[in-house]
Amino acid sequence: MSGLVGRRIAITRPAGRGDTLAARLQALGAIPLLTPLIAYTPPPDPTSLQQSLNRLATGAYHWLVVTSRQTVQVLADTTIPESTAIAAVGKATAGDCRRAWGREPTVVPDTEIGSALPAIMGQLAGKRVLLPCADIAPPTLTEALRAAGADVDRVTAYCTVAGPGLADLQRMIDDGAIDAIVLASGSAVRQLQQLHVPTGLPPLVCIGPSTAAVCADLGLPIAGVAERPNDDALIAVLEQVFTPYSEVKE
Repeated sequence: MSGLVGRRIAITRPAGRGDTLAARLQALGAIPLLTPLIAYTPPPDPTSLQQSLNRLATGAYHWLVVTSRQTVQVLADTTIPESTAIAAVGKATAGDCRRAWGREPTVVPDTEIGSALPAIMGQLAGKRVLLPCADIAPPTLTEALRAAGADVDRVTAYCTVAGPGLADLQRMIDDGAIDAIVLASGSAVRQLQQLHVPTGLPPLVCIGPSTAAVCADLGLPIAGVAERPNDDALIAVLEQVFTPYSEVKE
């Protein structure tokens, strides 16, 4: 029997992004609780984004780099010329690229992190790269692409804001109704700072090392980190969290 039976697991992804994981957990007997801690909004001034997309449509860029599924959603109606190669971070983002533009990304890193992209994008010296991303995205990828010689246009495609689930999460923690919290971004982790938890948070399960690093920076204990940023790996970690030590030894 799955160790997840009866476990109440908070999924903090933005609205609509945690539904698949919730369905998988429910099928295993868990009780998924959708508590989105972040949400996305358009940039306050979309002028720079629109100008970049206009240039993209004319074939001005050698590469389009998409680092999140939200980026694909924002750009879904944009024309991507065949002459522009697509670099996607992660299999889920690559799948969204196929659905939105009917094209297979040219490169997808095995490690599914943005910093792995420059090494697999080939010769970047003199290449024009469009990098639409969140307003709070760290500069790491931009700097790495430029260090490889690329001419990078980084533009804000969307803004990350607080989601509507914080109050629900606080209430359920107060009631002792949460057995674990799944975190899929550093932004969601930071929202936890607003919670009042005198007896400590439930076990935190992170989708990957970058999310776990934010937990560590904030002094939050981590129960587990998924080996890959997907639902299968998250479920595997949750199973480990709720498997008694005696069972692990056997």
